[in-house]
Amino acid sequence: FFFFFKQKTAYEMLRSLVGSEMCIRDRNIGLVTSILALGAAIGAYLSGILASRYGRRLSMIIADILTLVGVFLTLFSSTFVMLLGRVVLGFAIGINTSVVPLYIREISPAQLAGITGCFHQFSISVGILSSLLLGWKTPTESDSDYGTSNYWKLMFAVPIIPSVVRILGLFIVFQNDTPQFLILQGQEAEAESVLQSLYSSQQEAQNQVNLMKQEVSEQSSEITLGALFEQKYLKATLIGITLAWLQQFSGINAVNFYSTKIFSGTFDPKAVISQEVQQTVNLFNALVGVTAVSASLIAILVVEKLGRKSALMIGNFLCLVVLVFLSYFIYAQNFGISKYFVLLHTFAFNISLGPLLSVYLADILPAKGISIGIFTHWICVIIIGFGFPIISSPNVFNTHGGFILFAICCLVGQVFLVLVVKETKGLSLYQSQNLYNDDAKQKDSEN
Repeated sequence: FFFFFKQKTAYEMLRSLVGSEMCIRDRNIGLVTSILALGAAIGAYLSGILASRYGRRLSMIIADILTLVGVFLTLFSSTFVMLLGRVVLGFAIGINTSVVPLYIREISPAQLAGITGCFHQFSISVGILSSLLLGWKTPTESDSDYGTSNYWKLMFAVPIIPSVVRILGLFIVFQNDTPQFLILQGQEAEAESVLQSLYSSQQEAQNQVNLMKQEVSEQSSEITLGALFEQKYLKATLIGITLAWLQQFSGINAVNFYSTKIFSGTFDPKAVISQEVQQTVNLFNALVGVTAVSASLIAILVVEKLGRKSALMIGNFLCLVVLVFLSYFIYAQNFGISKYFVLLHTFAFNISLGPLLSVYLADILPAKGISIGIFTHWICVIIIGFGFPIISSPNVFNTHGGFILFAICCLVGQVFLVLVVKETKGLSLYQSQNLYNDDAKQKDSEN
């Protein structure tokens, strides 16, 4: 929620502040908007250490406190302080994007893990829609208060609300950590108590405790980041990294980056947008948000019926097809039809690659493994943020050529999904985390 709420509206708001009392220069706007992803990459990388050492619950509380600090800093009328605030916010976002899927997976019964995991993407989609709707009030160049309005402060302050609500919830309602973490800390009685609240059968809760104890006993020492690239976790780690790459190189951020230009019908940066065209842009931006929210809900049904692997293959294939058509219509300068392919791409992404990256990472990897996967995700966000404007320039591949490159990535990803990725639907956490561990499978077969 935090990343998409703040990032989706930041650019236009900062544009409105050029020349105002904040003295944010044009050349600094890209830095202010992109530095959030850099902070998120750092936060994601360190989140595995936080979650393993201090627990999932406390890690989320730390993320919420950092969010409050970051919001406070971004409200200062100083470019340097705002940059610092954006880094702090990014750090909190990186922790959230790694720890929240882990927390959800570890408190969810195996049969419901895919469904509950999809609610993570649903909350992100709600953040996108909220930012787009509230962004309608952002002053534009045709408004008299352009460059002087303080509306940006209200927008930047909104994440205070969910942060405070979650802090209160974690202190008052959700007072225990996940069963998995409690077992790792030797608190078996507390873990069983939490599991009994999740499972209707006391016997099933005890079975889950035994499975977790078995996993801990087979883990001779604390999992380090280096251990993720050793034999036991290597396959799962590489698969997680590849899925994170595929999610971003399916073109979602590039499509979002150019969506306003597609909706306005021009790629000319000097073009003056009329009020009527701006209304069309606002309408289609809102439709993007509505599409994302709707697709995230549909993803819950798709994952429940088809499983993770099939949903990933279907969504990725749809992204591939949509990117090919979108590239063609942009090349033909048919922006009227291109608008609807932006919506189709949003739909395809949010029924598969969007929600299922975090779900699948939490299925197959321990806490520090998830942090590596999410770290890769944010690094790809940064690469695309800086790289796509270059490769899509007229001197390189142009915009339609850039989208074709993403389509090729989806094609490679489709082969990977078909040949390498395995289904985790219905598996316990112990089973799914050993799915790519040949030694564990051999031991199970012998038993």
